[in-house]
Amino acid sequence: MADAKTKSSPDPVEARRVLEELARAAGFDLVGVTSAEPLREGGERLRKWQEAGMAADMGYMHRPVELLSNPKKLQKSARSVVSLGVSYYPGDHPENADGGGRVARYAWGRDYHEVIKERLFRLREELQEALGVRVKARGFTDAVPLLERSAAQRSGLGFFGRNSCVISGDVGSYFFIADLIVDLALPPDEPGTGTCGRCTRCMDRCPTGAIKAPGVVDARLCISYLTIENRGEIPRELRPLISDWTFGCDICQEVCPYNKTKASQSRWPEFSAAAGAGPYLDLTQVLEIRSEEEFEARFAGTPLTRPGRAGLLRNCCVVAGNLKLREAVPGLIRCLRQDDSALVRGHAAWALGGIEGCEAELREAEAIEEDDWCRGEIVFALGRRE
Repeated sequence: MADAKTKSSPDPVEARRVLEELARAAGFDLVGVTSAEPLREGGERLRKWQEAGMAADMGYMHRPVELLSNPKKLQKSARSVVSLGVSYYPGDHPENADGGGRVARYAWGRDYHEVIKERLFRLREELQEALGVRVKARGFTDAVPLLERSAAQRSGLGFFGRNSCVISGDVGSYFFIADLIVDLALPPDEPGTGTCGRCTRCMDRCPTGAIKAPGVVDARLCISYLTIENRGEIPRELRPLISDWTFGCDICQEVCPYNKTKASQSRWPEFSAAAGAGPYLDLTQVLEIRSEEEFEARFAGTPLTRPGRAGLLRNCCVVAGNLKLREAVPGLIRCLRQDDSALVRGHAAWALGGIEGCEAELREAEAIEEDDWCRGEIVFALGRRE
């Protein structure tokens, strides 16, 4: 957002009142404020997490703790951090009667980065106009090196649950976090407090055991990481545990008692199933996508572009194999024979290895495959059928 020089300092209490009024009018469900001082507790949690190797290969999470935990590294004139929350809950998944690939709720509609950014720009302009001063601000959602969840907790939006999500007593955990770093001195909120009590449902129900301790998620095992941020193969031992999740995973939120009582339909139409890909992908259709252009034309403007074409087809192969979906066999065979990506070919082989009647196609592919890793997947797939 554009920088500007503050001409005068508005009354902090009045500025805070105006800010919250405008934010609510803009559709944000949660509004909180904290100082722009370093997020020391969050930084220390991050340091331990990084040192334990749980950040996998997510480069942006390997950045120096001092950068990720200090708002003033993003804006030198920062005095306050405004944390905003917007519910994205689109409802429950319908029954998977057609053998589709399940999509995490946050990705049913449009890409939240672009949707929220537009409203943040507008909020900054309205705040400046209402206060009669120029406000130097930087607005973003999940797009810059800052521990946004830690800022949200310190701003009073909620508390850290055992699944590491920020849980709000008002809306549960199905909400996006957005931030507005401003050069205004605003009265801060008390940090968010709360507890999961004795509940361990998220830890007990995680298929891969990714929640290693309360609030500590090992990305290397998390289905959301494996199907979105991961650019390589999905480890063989984890593929069956992915079940029908083609993009992300909601299990640790689905079982949370707070969401069962607090989650309510998002007021933002951009996050509804009708606005994007919806709750399930048609696996047979996605497996036919051969070019990046076709992939972009199909999923542009949605979060589903994040893993790239090869990543999303990789996921669809795994799900088709888990569901033993015979309707997907022709598409899997074409992936095995024709796809330019060894990543896709290898996962297609694995899927075919779990479906009866595909041995001939696998042997044919083994004879011509030049990629060593992919050939290993074909050999493994044949071993599953012998």
